[in-house]
Amino acid sequence: MVEDCVIPEQEASGWMRRCILIGAVHQSDVWISALQVAAFYAGQDMVLLQECPVRPEMGDDARIFVACDRRNFVVAEDADCVVVLDGVERVVGIGSSYDEQARVRLIEISRQAVEALCWSKSKTTITTATADAAKHGKLLNFLGLSVRPPEPHPFINDAEDARAMAAISYLEAAAGEAYWPSDYFIYDRAPLELTEEAAVLDMTGPPRPLLRGPYLWAPIGRWHLTARFSVDNDGAHQEIQFRWGPPLKPTIFRAAMEKSGIYELELEAEWSEIDGMEFTIALAHGCVAGKLIFLGAAVKRLK
Repeated sequence: MVEDCVIPEQEASGWMRRCILIGAVHQSDVWISALQVAAFYAGQDMVLLQECPVRPEMGDDARIFVACDRRNFVVAEDADCVVVLDGVERVVGIGSSYDEQARVRLIEISRQAVEALCWSKSKTTITTATADAAKHGKLLNFLGLSVRPPEPHPFINDAEDARAMAAISYLEAAAGEAYWPSDYFIYDRAPLELTEEAAVLDMTGPPRPLLRGPYLWAPIGRWHLTARFSVDNDGAHQEIQFRWGPPLKPTIFRAAMEKSGIYELELEAEWSEIDGMEFTIALAHGCVAGKLIFLGAAVKRLK
């Protein structure tokens, strides 16, 4: 699903020849253990990367390098790579987290899944479905290892998990779009009222971002955002700045509403590399009174 994905230049000129990227968000620890066991019985030297190493420190290039973060690899152009990918179509345990922990975890899930998808375009890929079949006794063979995969994390039908799956459904090839409720965003001040349907924001105060987020990660490509909001009589005529895109290269649009009412905004932006998605609504000038109600946003990938 990730188009025109190019391995960064520093990786193309790299030196690691056998690499395994673990995108199994909820099972990275057990996958690492399974790989370590397989490497031990195969007599293979396996290195778990916690950061990007310097080549002279690593010695033998024939080792198998394993990481949960693709930025820790320095991959040779002709390297053999394997992606263990899970977490795109299932999210487990978000509902058991505190609000802020759940938001941070969802961002991390999207980052790890996008990185794995980026690699999986041209590399060997192990998906959840493969692991489901393998749990009945079939070993997975790659890079000289015979790996017995862990059983997939049991899916829990939790309402918060279902919302999280909807939030990252843009990563699925068949969907390419998702709806983001108002409580996935960050607010400059505590909303006067916050529900999944709406966030009531006090505009009173100096120029500032009223909201920003959700910082879920985007694969390379062009992305379209549709956001809905309303302003009251006091909030109308205030100049508002809207930003959408990678945090450092957003599309910017400024407007003042002529009257109170519900408005719909559409913006597009380009991601030349995988990066976070940021939508911001900001006051361009100070405001003495007014309310803005944010009604959520929808995102889709343009072909």
